[in-house]
Amino acid sequence: MVMNVRVLTPTRVICSTTADEVILPGLTGLVGILDGHAALITALDTGLLRIKLNEKWTPIILCGGLAEIDRNRVTVLVNDVEELVAVELNEATTELEKATLAVENAETSKARLDASIELKKAVARLEGMNYLS
Repeated sequence: MVMNVRVLTPTRVICSTTADEVILPGLTGLVGILDGHAALITALDTGLLRIKLNEKWTPIILCGGLAEIDRNRVTVLVNDVEELVAVELNEATTELEKATLAVENAETSKARLDASIELKKAVARLEGMNYLS
């Protein structure tokens, strides 16, 4: 049996689909959701959401939020999403290196927080490249 999955931002519906499996970027690590999962509400970190249907994975970069799992319905409410576009591996690696340096060189707490979010996005972009083919 498949699950119904909806990904929503405050301004639009990102996707409404069915899935065999969902992997969420939780604050404490990845959360795998299969058919019949127990009811759950969990906070989400910036990272890569993976939706699997018929052996094909669809990646979406999330920018924080929460997810509600109830019966066979997964609702993901996020602040924003970032479109995952195909880029060269060396370009994605360079972005990751720049983001890492920005975290290391941040002089204020706010700058460090902003840089760490960009680092998480860079990691998600690199991970997401594995699903674009």
